[in-house]
Order: sequence, then structure tokens, then C-alpha cells
Amino acid sequence: MDVSQYLEIFIDETNGHLQNLSDCIMSLEKDPENMDTINEIFRAAHSLKGMAGTMGFKRMQRLTHDMENVFQEVRSGNMSVTSGLVDVLFQCLDAIDTYLENVKESSEEGIDDNEAIIQELNDILAAGTGSAPAKEEKPAEKEDPAKHDNGDRFQKKYLDIEFSEKEKEELRVSEEKGMKLYGITVYIQEDCLLKAARAFLVFKAVEDFGNIIVYNPTSQDIEDEKFGFDFSFYCASEAELDKILEVSKAVSEIEEVVGEKVEYKELTAAAAKKEEEAAAAAKEQEQKKEAAVPVPAAGVKPQAQAQTGKKQTTGKPVTNRTVRVDIEKLDALMNQVSELIIAKNSLVSIGSTSDGGVGSSNSQAFHEQIEYLERITTGLHESVMKVRMVPIESVVQKFPRMIRDLSKKLDKKMELYMTGEDTELDRTVVDQIGDPLQHLLRNSADHGLESAELRRKRGKPETGSIHLNAFQEGNNVIIEVSDDGNGIDTENVKNKAIERGLITPEQGAALSQKEIIDFLFMPSFSMAKQISDVSGRGVGLDVVKSNIEALGGDVEVKSILGEGSKFTVRLPLTLAIIQALMVEVRGEKYAISLGSIETIEEILADEIKFVQAKEVIHIRGMVIPLIRLDQLLDCEPEEEEKESLTVIIVRKGDKFAGLIVDELNGQQEIVIKSLGKYINNSTKIISGATVLGDGEVALILDVNTLF
Repeated sequence: MDVSQYLEIFIDETNGHLQNLSDCIMSLEKDPENMDTINEIFRAAHSLKGMAGTMGFKRMQRLTHDMENVFQEVRSGNMSVTSGLVDVLFQCLDAIDTYLENVKESSEEGIDDNEAIIQELNDILAAGTGSAPAKEEKPAEKEDPAKHDNGDRFQKKYLDIEFSEKEKEELRVSEEKGMKLYGITVYIQEDCLLKAARAFLVFKAVEDFGNIIVYNPTSQDIEDEKFGFDFSFYCASEAELDKILEVSKAVSEIEEVVGEKVEYKELTAAAAKKEEEAAAAAKEQEQKKEAAVPVPAAGVKPQAQAQTGKKQTTGKPVTNRTVRVDIEKLDALMNQVSELIIAKNSLVSIGSTSDGGVGSSNSQAFHEQIEYLERITTGLHESVMKVRMVPIESVVQKFPRMIRDLSKKLDKKMELYMTGEDTELDRTVVDQIGDPLQHLLRNSADHGLESAELRRKRGKPETGSIHLNAFQEGNNVIIEVSDDGNGIDTENVKNKAIERGLITPEQGAALSQKEIIDFLFMPSFSMAKQISDVSGRGVGLDVVKSNIEALGGDVEVKSILGEGSKFTVRLPLTLAIIQALMVEVRGEKYAISLGSIETIEEILADEIKFVQAKEVIHIRGMVIPLIRLDQLLDCEPEEEEKESLTVIIVRKGDKFAGLIVDELNGQQEIVIKSLGKYINNSTKIISGATVLGDGEVALILDVNTLF
């Protein structure tokens, strides 16, 4: 069976089960007697085992099988959940995650058997139940060939198969070539949930040693699970019977396999006898028999050969390209597409009735339809964007486990509190925000929170608090990571910068708190006193800053020494299409995202004041610094100052700035195109470009870089 077509589904489902297991094990550590959680872990481990077995990943299947064994005993009350067991279970999840990463890269699980982890599991099982685990040995006991041909329950149902002429010919030719013919009946456990998967795994294992000629039921019926808990087949192989039986029984959830070597003459003689009996049987019995007989063999062997032929994997990395979408979002998208078709038909109708020229009535109808089309395309864009939006929950779910591990590794008591996990972001942003958030949380755990002893001296609770809060603000999503730890000692940071020669003591004395904190975002700048596997190499906050800026966002820090720090990450909702205000500076067109614009003002030149040699204006009780875009963009200066100036007030968090532009060209929906490495833009004010309706290119200004 070719299972490569199910690889993406397997990856998606395994990720879900791993996260579910991680959450449940975290809950179980706090409440070891919760049977609902124990049952959920057992079910998830069982599902993972079945999926791994279906895909042929034996190592992952074995590891999850041993996890299932442990929770079977826990569920039965034969052993209790301990801290040691929880640690080993998390090691199991890490091992499964490694298998999964290998599958994504090469479609194979790798060669690590994780014997040490499996041994720890079995040791815990033995200690908890008072006896050595013997579950793995049970399948071996069934492999005695003497058991394959007796017992009332396990019948040789392959003897009841009727052959087509083509199947008879294939059996005869195979025997003449010196191959051995075997009749096999396989019995599946009655509690098996994936009968078809188990059957095709048996076929896959047998086809490694020979060729399956006859199926009963047909391979199609087996794939559709139109059969009971047994199936039969005839195969031709050079291998011995014991080997065929052994590989068939090695598939999980196979209860028994019976089979024997057969001769072609005996088979045809028995078949002829059955045909005579069938001819004499009643019509009802004949119809029942036809339902169980394989379809004519015109497609059986080619299908089997096609399955084996697809066995090779390309080694191409597999990534998760699926998005789970709320059906209501798809309904809205479908409605917009329907409206688009109606608008198209209306435009076609107007064009066909214009008689070579557009009259006043047709002209009005034409413009109305254009406006209608514009509304639809805007709505269609919004619907598509909503389909692309996914909750950040998929990223932040793994952080409680990470904080638990850091708590043990750093020997600090800490608790993570998360809110706003249902906040939605564009899928491309969600996929890339995980690493920056992980760095910020590790930074809070290692650098932010003090030791329990120091927290007691300061009158703080022994358990430090780390908060991750996400919410939407306009066209941006804000993610805050804060802690109640020590805060940033700006004096130490400044001294470190002076020590490294980044600034002189005189320059340091004039720096603001924000300018000093910005040193922490420089590459290779670390305040850790020693290097560990958590921090100290100066790789972290610079990665956070560069990754977030690459997504069109920014990060800022607020800190109070002795009370804690807050890192605020601001990200755009989507990266593809935005509503923008088109402006002109010296005849060149630029786009500014509407999400950053607070208001637009017309001011007189004599209203501009100076504070510390910088231009500012005073509007509605606020002093707002001015930025002349012509100077920022290195444009030619105007010959004479205008009396009236157009100022766009932009906002980033609680900060404001005024951009002076020459002209406003109205609002427009633009598609963002990346500039790549074509422009060396050190200020990063230009975040991309867009192609306008007339084919002209306009640069997109990222006003967040101005603050």
C-alpha cells in the first residue's frame, strides 16, 4: 500500500496528538488522580500507535506502544503517577517529535530506537506493578506454526475462495517458475479501529517476499472496509511459510494468521468441486456467495503492483501546508465568489447592449457595476484573509511545557499565565512567530526572574509569574511577554556597552533608558555571567528583533528595576494585501498603511515650534514631533517653503509623529511585493513595493521604523 499520500495528514494529526499529550501530562502532574486525563492520555497514545503503525513507522509505534502499556496499568489502578514518570513521558514526547521532524524532512522516521527511554518506561512499569513487563513477548508466543492450522475459531477461509481463469493461470505460471504457493487467512482483533489499514500493512509486508495473486475480499472492498475481521489471500513466494506468517503477525492488532503451502493441482481440483456444488445451490445462496467472491482479476494484480511500485520515497521535505478553516468562513467566501460571477455577467450584458458606443444610461450602469465589483473584490479579499487567519494558540500551546522544563533546569519556581490564545494572525506570520516568542519567554525565565531566596528577601512570592497576553489593536496584533522579576539594570547594560567599546562613558551619560535597552538587541550582546544551554551566547534578542522586523512588526521594552519587564511585540494582521493611503513626495508616489494613521492635519508653516532643535507641532494638547519625508528620503529640497503643510499623524502604541508630505492621492487597496535584496535600505523605512493600476510602482513606507 502506498501511504505517502497520507503523509501530510499524518504530520498534521500527529502534531495535534503530541500537543494534546503534552497538555494532558502537564495537567496530570498537578492532579495525578484525574481519571479523565489518564484516559485521554491513553487514547492519544493509542491513536498515535495506530497511526504510526499504519504509516509503517515501527520505532514510533514501539515507543507509543510502551507508553500505552504504562497508562494501561495506571488506568487499571496498578500503579500511580510520579514525578519521575512525568519526566520520562516528556522524554517520550521529545523522541516522537524528533521522529516527526525526520518524517517531515525525508518521509522516514530515522534510525534511533530510543532504547534508553523504552528501558526507563519498562523499569517504571516493573517498579510500579511489582513485576517485569511481558506485554512485548505475547506476540512471539503466537508465532508457533503449530497453532496456525487448528482451533474452531481460526478457520482456513482461503480454501473457500473461488478463482477466475486469469487467477488460475497466474497461480499455475508462478508454480512452474519454482515459486511456492501459500494460502493465508488473517484475523484482526475485534477492537481494531482501522481494519483496512491493518490489512494493507499485511499486504505491504508480504509483498516484500513475494506477489499476492488472489484477494478475498477484493483489495477495493478491503480499502473501503467492506469486510469483517478477517481476510484471505494467495501469494507466490520463494520464502518459507514461517517467514510469511511472521511478517504478517508482526503488524499490530493482528490476532492470528493461519496458512499453509498449497499445490496448484489440489487447488484446481477443489475449485472444480466447489463449482459443481455452487451450480446446484439455491439462487439466494449463490447471490450471497457472489458478494464474497473477488471481482474478476482484470485489475487485481496491476493494482497490487502499482502499490508496491509506489513504495519508493522521494526524500523531499514534507511541510504542513494545511489550514483548518471554520465552515462559516468558507460559506462567506463562497457567497463573495457568487456575487463576483453576478457582477461579471452584468458587465458582459452592458457591453453587449452598448451598440458600439456607451450612451449615458449605459455609462451610468457601467460605473454602477464597477463600484459594485469594487465592493465585491474588497469583500472577497477580506474573506480570503479570514480563511488564512489562524489562532496563535497553535504556537503558544507548547510554552507551558517549556516553562516547566526551565523551572527544573534553572531551579526556579515559575508559572506561566496565558491570555488571548484565540487571537488570530495570518498563517505565514503564525508559522514564524514561534521562535521569537520562545526567546522572550526563555529570557524572562533565565534573566528576568530572581532566585527563590532573593524573591523572599524582596517580599515577593517564591513562584515567579510570567505573562503572555495577545490581543488585536486596529490592523495589528499585540503580543506582550512580561514578568515580575528583577527588571533590566540599565546601569549594568551601559557599563557592558562601554566595556565592549560600543560607546564612551561621556556618550553613555547622555543616553536615555530606551537607548540603553536597545543594546540588548545587538548581535552577540549578552548580560549572562556564564554560558549555559539556556543563555549566555548573545544569541536571542537580536534574533527576536530581526525575525519580527522581517514580518513587518516591531518590538519595544519597558522595564522597572526590581519590579519586572514587559516586551511588546506588534505584528501586522496579514502580510499580503493592505489598505493604504497614497501620498506624493516630490512627484514620487508612496503608500502608508491606514492601520498606522491616526489623523491628517493641515497646518500653517508658522505653527511649527522647536524643542531641543527638533520641529514639533502642538495639536489638541499633544506635542508631536515632525518628520519631513523629503529629507528622510533624500529628495531635492523645495525652492521655497509652503505656507500650508499637509501632515499625516501616525501612531505606534502610545507614541505619535507627524509626516509632512506634498500631496494626498486617496485611499487604495494594495498588494505588497517584497523588494528582496535589490535595495540596501539601512533605515528600513521602505518595507516593500506595490504595482498601481496604471503600472507605476510605488514604495511602501513602514512608519514603525520612525519611532
